[in-house]
Amino acid sequence: MKHFFTLTSIALMVLFYIGCSSDVEQDQLNNPTQIDPTDLFIGAPLKDGVILKNMYEDEVRSLIDKTSVQIVTVLEGTGRVTLEARYRGVRDFGLGFPVYECELQDNAAEAIGGIAQGMSGSPVGPPGRVMGALAYGNAFSKSPTRFWVTSIDAMEASIVRQTFGDLLDGDRAPAAPSIGIHTDFTPVKTPLMITGIQSHRLEQLTSYLKGERFQYLELFSSVAGSPAAPPADTSSLEAGDMIGVAVATGDVVNAIGYGTVTQVYDDDTFVAFGHPMNGDGKASLPVYRAVVNGIIPNLQASYKSTYAYGNPIGTITKDLTPAIVGKLGSPPAMIPVKVAYQVSDGGVIQKHHQVAYGQEVFIPVIAAITMDSIRQELSPGTIDVTVTLRFKETETIYTESFRSASSNPFIDLLFNVDRIVASFDDIFSNSASKTTLTEVSIEITDKPQIMLAAIHELVVPEEIVPGESATFKVVLLPHWTATNGSRKIEKEVTLDIPDNFTKGRANLSVKSEDPFDNLFFDFSFDENDEEETPLPENLDELIKQMEDGQTDLGIITIILTPNDAGLDFSILEDPFSFDNDDLSEDNQIPPIETKIVIDGFIITGSMEKPVNVIGKESLE
Repeated sequence: MKHFFTLTSIALMVLFYIGCSSDVEQDQLNNPTQIDPTDLFIGAPLKDGVILKNMYEDEVRSLIDKTSVQIVTVLEGTGRVTLEARYRGVRDFGLGFPVYECELQDNAAEAIGGIAQGMSGSPVGPPGRVMGALAYGNAFSKSPTRFWVTSIDAMEASIVRQTFGDLLDGDRAPAAPSIGIHTDFTPVKTPLMITGIQSHRLEQLTSYLKGERFQYLELFSSVAGSPAAPPADTSSLEAGDMIGVAVATGDVVNAIGYGTVTQVYDDDTFVAFGHPMNGDGKASLPVYRAVVNGIIPNLQASYKSTYAYGNPIGTITKDLTPAIVGKLGSPPAMIPVKVAYQVSDGGVIQKHHQVAYGQEVFIPVIAAITMDSIRQELSPGTIDVTVTLRFKETETIYTESFRSASSNPFIDLLFNVDRIVASFDDIFSNSASKTTLTEVSIEITDKPQIMLAAIHELVVPEEIVPGESATFKVVLLPHWTATNGSRKIEKEVTLDIPDNFTKGRANLSVKSEDPFDNLFFDFSFDENDEEETPLPENLDELIKQMEDGQTDLGIITIILTPNDAGLDFSILEDPFSFDNDDLSEDNQIPPIETKIVIDGFIITGSMEKPVNVIGKESLE
């Protein structure tokens, strides 16, 4: 399973987190009445309670070129302001709905970079009107900055849009037009602020989070924590307000995308962003009010310094190309994720998070970032991890453990947890049953030792006799950091040799469970050697199949194979003349196989050695 999303650029953003402020301070944030004259860029304030009336396509097409329009957005605190722009025409690029081209006319805005990330969704139209949402712009643009507006017609159509998720759940609703992206412009991306992550990890996440799904997001590292304390009333929204849409929240990681509300309706439905957040269709994401701490200039694209505050005020229910659609009221249910971390046998540190349904791809991100934030260093080591998943559809609990020794435990944890979660969550990996996670637990034990041991030597007796026991010795060479008084690990293995074991030269092979060591070791020309695994028909069968497929990288397999593939020549009338019928299973002596476990280690390598099998008469 692969989760694909493309992040075209990575930026570092530092936010100064304002914690629990006084009610007076919060009231000033919620209802600013004064503008600091020292601010570089203020815009014209828009009074609270001003309702913007929709302007639909037919009326927009009657506007003449260079008609004055306004952008309604938040630049400081929570107060809405207007920026001056002008309308340049309707652009029909075969997108399924019109896009309006506009031109920024505000010199102060141009001075700090023009259109900023986080402005997406800002209402645009003549004074008092909304013809659509600021949605697209040009990177590295020069004044006057051009931008493109998603029509309010298309955004409203998203409210009743039938998503694939609705279809799977059996819901039915009228369809709405879709959109493509024209190459002349790019989305004004939604800044996704991630707390707890170190800046250098953003680049590493791009190799994990790549593809089309997150092309409308820009990752930023943020020092802001979870949403701050709320003012007296945060339950209402107006067109132009700043909001945060949460993917994950918790003790360490808070991944929240920020944008602007375009329009709010009488039934508490609202539309925002003017483009998708993830493009997931049916969605279930909590929404917060947000505060802006100004605009951060950037040569490629400026962005708003933003953080969420208060409790969730509603839910994003749809995530479509023209808009995200939300509903004020109760927040959605989320998946609780517990991460427990300890170093060797030290104390356990627990961190708790919640991940939105549909965003399970962030569960491994939370695990890796949480470990990184507690670990606080980039040194190599060995991690032992146990992942436990609980589901709504069954009482059966799935548990899987893995061990990894790496120069970059962050990446190993990220991809292994992703593999486990995606086996159930990814619709292509899981063809057995719908799965709904109800709880995730990830326990991590971190060690500074590199717990690797290579198969180094095989010690075999000069000869073995059928009908007796034979003792072999496997010698392992551990990494120097994992030695405990002795440079080598020696394990004796005793095999019972059957009376009919073929005399002559046998072969003793020892192999690890490391898949890279056994690419050729397990190769077979016999198509019937392994039975094809049947597809699971339900979730319980999938869990059982996953459990059966788990491997312990500390296992060593020892196989003693008889001479001539185990063919017993004593049963043949003419040992020098036989056909394929003589090679039946009844005429073959099977290899002798056993396994041993080296606790706490990852065993690598494989080795073979010949063994001389003699008859008892040879001992007389």
